[in-house]
Amino acid sequence: MRKNFRTVLLAVLALQILMSPVAAVGKVVEVRLMMSADGTQAYFDPAGIHIQSGDTVRWVQVSNYHSVTAYHPANSNHELRIPENAKSWDSDILLKQYPAQGSTFEHKFTVEGIYDYFCKPHEAAGMVGRIIVGKPDNGPGARPFGYAPEKKWDSIPAMARDKFPSIEEIMRQGVVRATQPGQMKH
Repeated sequence: MRKNFRTVLLAVLALQILMSPVAAVGKVVEVRLMMSADGTQAYFDPAGIHIQSGDTVRWVQVSNYHSVTAYHPANSNHELRIPENAKSWDSDILLKQYPAQGSTFEHKFTVEGIYDYFCKPHEAAGMVGRIIVGKPDNGPGARPFGYAPEKKWDSIPAMARDKFPSIEEIMRQGVVRATQPGQMKH
């Protein structure tokens, strides 16, 4: 009797799995939040990545204190530099270092386009990153910095603007790493 019940139960579970809609399971890509040994350079490594819709980015706090914050008006009135219909994010300050609990932040990307982000305490020093999900578009992340002065968004500091890897380079390489703290590989 128990054997028949177990067989029926397994058959029902297998049928449920086969009948349920298949959810796309994306990959997880890690980006490290770094500070140079002398404390003068803060950076994301890699600073540019190309992923697919459904993928998750996990930022890992390695040294110092950082945040992972989307360029979006909801985040202290920053210029919009993610797709208009994408969800904004802000990790707030990550103080613990990996592998301590609370030393990582994750965001799943489901809308194609270009996403620019920054570290709140180190934005002026150029700690920024760029993610391209699927195909790059002509959305906010592809537009020139300061493209909507009428919105009165806070401008992106010059040092930060200079640190973004180019869209073309990310698409060509897939991953753009920092070769020296704060410097992009060209």
